Order: sequence, then C-alpha cells, then structure tokens
Amino acid sequence: MISGNLKFFSLGLVLSLFFWGGVNIFQKNFEDFLFWQRITDNPELMAAQLVQESNPKELKPVRNLEIKEPEIKAKSALSVFVDSQGSFEILFEKESDKLLPIASLTKLMTADIVLENYDLSQMIEISKNAVEEKEDFGNLKVGESFSARSLLYPLLMESSNDAAAALTEVVGEGAFLDLMNLTAEKLGLENTSFSNMTGLDPENQKDAPNSSSAKDLAKFTEYLFLKHPLIWQILSKREFDFYSQDNVFHHRLKNTNELLGQNSLI
Repeated sequence: MISGNLKFFSLGLVLSLFFWGGVNIFQKNFEDFLFWQRITDNPELMAAQLVQESNPKELKPVRNLEIKEPEIKAKSALSVFVDSQGSFEILFEKESDKLLPIASLTKLMTADIVLENYDLSQMIEISKNAVEEKEDFGNLKVGESFSARSLLYPLLMESSNDAAAALTEVVGEGAFLDLMNLTAEKLGLENTSFSNMTGLDPENQKDAPNSSSAKDLAKFTEYLFLKHPLIWQILSKREFDFYSQDNVFHHRLKNTNELLGQNSLI
C-alpha cells in the first residue's frame, strides 16, 4: 500500500542532500517524477491506491510529460525505496560511490556506537573539554550531568558537538573512533571512514575529514532504521524539552532540520 510504504522512501537521498546541498528534492516535479517512476515499475501499486482512494478523479495522471525530469546539482545523490521488511530498491542515483565529506552525518554513527555499547541510564558529567568543542549548540555547562540517553537528543536534534564529546569521553576518543571505523567495516561501508566523532574538519589539514558516499549512507541509514528506531524517534521531533539530572528544565531543543515536516514522504 503506497501510503504506508512511502514512509520509508528516499532516506539516503534526504540525508545526503540535506548536508551536501545543491537541490531542493521536495519540489513538485521531483515528487511527481519519482512517484510515477515507482508506479511505472510496479503497476500493482496503482490498483492498491485505487482501492484506498475515495475519489479516483483526484489521482495524478500516469505521466505528465510537461513535468521535466529533475536537475540534480548535488555532487552525489541516491534515492532508495525501503519497506518495513528491509527490501531495498534504488530509484535514482548520481555518482553514488563518490567519496565526499559527511560533516554532521557523522553523528549517526556516534549515536549507533552509544546505542550498541552503552547503558543508556549511565550518568555522564559534562567536562571542560567537552564544552570547549567548537560550536554553541546544546548549551551544556561544565559539571552538569545527563544520562547517555538524554544526550542523544542534543546530539541528533541540534548536532551538538559538546554532547558528542561528552559521550565519547566515557570510553576515550581513541577507543570510540576504533568502534566507529570497525562498525563501518562490519556493515560493509567500503567508502566510509572517521577521524573524529563530530564531523568537524580536522585542524590538521593533513588529516582526512570524515568521509562516505551516498550509497554507503543509504546502506547505513537502512541499518539504523531497522535496528535503532530511537534514532528516528529523536530525529522526527521538531522540538523537545531537555531536562537535567535533577529533572530541572534545561532548555528547549529545536531540530536543525528545516525540512522536517514539510513533506509527507518524511
């Protein structure tokens, strides 16, 4: 059924293009292009949609030739269809194996390492080193304490480098990075490597930035979607009231994803 399955649509492209920029994938022509490409490849979906529609006249035309195919200006792009059983189908791709910096998409792996290896009720005290990470997101203060689970919220919603550093300090930066790269290798992410837990460009220009490809990101996103629903519960929130250890209101987190909620496919 289309209305259900499309909830799992285009995860890799949404994530990769949001950070790499260069195209507005949610414009009408792109929606129509991919929607009807899907219908053309799977005509049985049209029958399912007809059953659900109360007014079949409201259905879009099978193919509006006046709608041009989308111009993708991004360096790399990948659109995939993933259903709840993990079926993975590529709908559109452009240089999907190209190696590119991934910036704050790094924090998806940071969150995965925490969920795989930490007791989420473990209390973590915010250190001076964590607060001194570049950026002001998270508004964390030295000496404050939060559970590992709580810190996932500023990490993923506000892309807080302070939260990333605080979570990393539990096992040490070296061990944490080893876990990130070992996990990438285990999952078969051949073009993915990490040199830090935040996604910031390394201060030493000789060091390579965290990098991946659109195809690797789509594969990793599918894995996270099926394995760690908490990540997507957090990422789907526009706002969240963040509390400290003693249940005192800290501040309201606001999701940095400006596209959140603007399209029914997300």
